[in-house]
Order: sequence, then structure tokens, then C-alpha cells
Amino acid sequence: MSIRVVVVDDHPDVLLGAAAYLGNCPDIRLVAQAQTIAEALTAIRDHQPQVALVDLELPRAVGEAAEYLGGIQIARAIRGGGWPTRLIVMTGHQDRSGLVAAQPFVDCKPRVIYDYLLKTATPQERIEAIRHAAQGVGRPLKFDAPKLTPRERIVLRYMALGLENGEIAQKLVVAPSTVASHVKSLMAKILSEPGVDEGQLRRTRTLCVRRALEFGILRPDQINRNHLGRDPVRGT
Repeated sequence: MSIRVVVVDDHPDVLLGAAAYLGNCPDIRLVAQAQTIAEALTAIRDHQPQVALVDLELPRAVGEAAEYLGGIQIARAIRGGGWPTRLIVMTGHQDRSGLVAAQPFVDCKPRVIYDYLLKTATPQERIEAIRHAAQGVGRPLKFDAPKLTPRERIVLRYMALGLENGEIAQKLVVAPSTVASHVKSLMAKILSEPGVDEGQLRRTRTLCVRRALEFGILRPDQINRNHLGRDPVRGT
């Protein structure tokens, strides 16, 4: 019996490629494709595939921007609904930081996420991952989040709300240079990637916040710009 598979990615070329390499596998049958979280949940509910190959970043609906951990929302729905589908998560992030967000769905019983592949994985590697997942065989997946100091965590939360160094300094009643030092330190910890020299690190505030979300250091509600008037530390 063929392994029923659903592929979820918001890039049409990725879906076309998946259809091509899966179409050459006699033991795998592509039953549906989806480009959004909503479409994916409908496809998984209706087709009950054994395996779903899911992008980590997905929009909720057509026309919306991709969310940082859209694929994890699918994992959450599968666990909550008790569906039998086993997920293989795909990501373009070299540092594999999404493994932290995926971990609860690796450790749970029954397991939901069975593999976590970079998008540079070959079609054969993806096919083997699908076959293993269908057999109930999942790879050990572990990745520890960066260790931030309590003050670095506070600075990061203010950064997530869009505050600049001077504004953060006023909030914390410290010199802007002190905040800058904290920002430099936490960015080095969060944005470090294997094989990337320190001088090449993409030290941008937006990317830092994005990676912090993937690591689970920040929650999505902590970056809501409607909270700009509220102190994220004191809650007022």
C-alpha cells in the first residue's frame, strides 16, 4: 500500500518539485498540496495522510504574510485533533533554531514531528524521511536555545516592541551605551550560525526578534505593536 503524503509550502515551485520527485516513487502517493495553514488543515483532515511534509514558515490564508512558526501551528492542530498524520518539518534556517519550538511535538505521545530537514536536503533525503516517518521511525531532534542573562531578556522584549536603544535606556534608567552592549551580546548569541564568521553575522534587530520567536525565547504576543504603550516587564 502506498504512503499517502500531503506537501505544504507557500512557494509554487517547491510544490511542483515535490510532485515531480514523489511522482517517481511507486510506494508514495501525493494526495494533496497546500500553500497555507488553513489549506493544510483541510487537506490533512480530509485525506488523513500518513505523512505531511510541511514548511516551517506559512501564511494562515492566501494573501497573508508567512508566519514564523506556521508549521508548528499545524503540529499543534494535529496533536489536538488526534489525527494520525506524522510531520516532517522543512526550514531554510541553517541554525535549526526551529527545533526548540518543534521539541514538544517530538517528545509528546504519540509523537507528531518525526523529522526536521533543511531545504537544502536532496529529494532522496526527503523521500527517505517520509518512508521512515510512515514506519513510525523518527530521528532524535534536540537543540538548546541560547542562554540569555535576565537583563538581555528584558532588552530583547523591548526590542520586540520596536523600541530603539535610547528608549530602552530610558525605560531601564541606564546609559544608551549599556543597552547597546546588551543588544550586541544577545544578537551574538541568537544570530550565531554554524560556519558564519562573527563579522558576517546578520546583526539586525528584526532578524534577532524573529529567531528569538523560533527559539521560544519570545512569545508572539510579546511583539504585538499594539503593546507599545505597555511596559512589557511591569505589564503596565
